[in-house]
Amino acid sequence: MKEIIQEPTCINCGEKGHLAAWKGYKAFPLNQKTAIRKPGKSYAQAAENKNRNEDKPEMKKAEKTPDAAPDISELKDSLDTLKELQNLLKEFPTLLEVARQCRHAISRQEKVLIVLNALVGV
Repeated sequence: MKEIIQEPTCINCGEKGHLAAWKGYKAFPLNQKTAIRKPGKSYAQAAENKNRNEDKPEMKKAEKTPDAAPDISELKDSLDTLKELQNLLKEFPTLLEVARQCRHAISRQEKVLIVLNALVGV
């Protein structure tokens, strides 16, 4: 092609003013930039650093296991509290109904009276 095209038209998008192979075309594939090579660093040194980075996550996992122990003790405390609550409900089965009634109570005094009446058995 030796002639200059006066009004170039893109065959892909149909816009006038550029060709499909134009460098500034928005759908033109761009090359990905490669990593910057550091002068004076050999391939062996670069690969050695990658191996060190892969070992670090294993260390982090080992560090997190001691943190799991306090979580277990907190769970045991929560389970003990739930057992106490279960025993309390077995001893006073009306407490569930009292809790429902307390939702409708407006003041704190009203709630206290509802709970006391249930415990006394009036």
